[in-house]
Amino acid sequence: MKDALLHSRVAVLTGVGSGLGSGLATAFATAGARVALVARSSGVSDALADKIIAAGGEAIVLRGDISDDESVGRAVASTVEHFGGLDIAVQIAAHPRSSTPLELSAITDAEWATQGDVTLTGCFRLARAAYPALRANGRGRFIAITSAYGLSGDGGNPIYSAQKGALRGFAKSLAKEWGPDGITVNLFAPSSESEATTAYFERFRDAWEGFRKAIPLGRMGNPAIDIAPAVVALASDQFGFVTGQTIPIDGGFYTTL
Repeated sequence: MKDALLHSRVAVLTGVGSGLGSGLATAFATAGARVALVARSSGVSDALADKIIAAGGEAIVLRGDISDDESVGRAVASTVEHFGGLDIAVQIAAHPRSSTPLELSAITDAEWATQGDVTLTGCFRLARAAYPALRANGRGRFIAITSAYGLSGDGGNPIYSAQKGALRGFAKSLAKEWGPDGITVNLFAPSSESEATTAYFERFRDAWEGFRKAIPLGRMGNPAIDIAPAVVALASDQFGFVTGQTIPIDGGFYTTL
């Protein structure tokens, strides 16, 4: 539909699998975007692309590893080649252990570097690869996921908090550098349901009760219903005058900071 928020725009999304990635990809396609789904392995992403296409959307699956510079470059180049350009780049890939509590005394140099290579440096790689294509259309959007813990800190998980906090400085810097090119750069900080968070809170019930009480709405957000529509709006013209910001989509958790 021509009146869809993202009609005919091209979006590349990294870390697309189940949960939030699936919800975002589906929402972008429903809003009219042609989507390139970047994932390290097949399976979930292939099935998701098939679902999008069956619903009348356009989607391709690209094998890509956010921790490998050449892989990221190929994914962006393939997106541009297939769809004829790039309007939106969304970085949601994160290291699988990034949200697992790990106190400072247990962190090795290798663990710090490995997690950072995905969560933080991966965002840098995507931004660098996507910039020429985003600049070419004069209305590019670069969006990445962060967390409220980047501001508040997270006792027992300094890697996660440090990297999420660093992303805010990175996004603000890019917003200033890329503003003259018409590119907006924003982060979103969700409280989103996922397989990992569900498993963690089922294991640690007391942790869930403490976290739930800190959320005014008293629940985690559904990736497809609560989180994805807000990110779609952030990628659209509706938020064309917003840049360098972190948008909390978290049921009010941000109000506790």
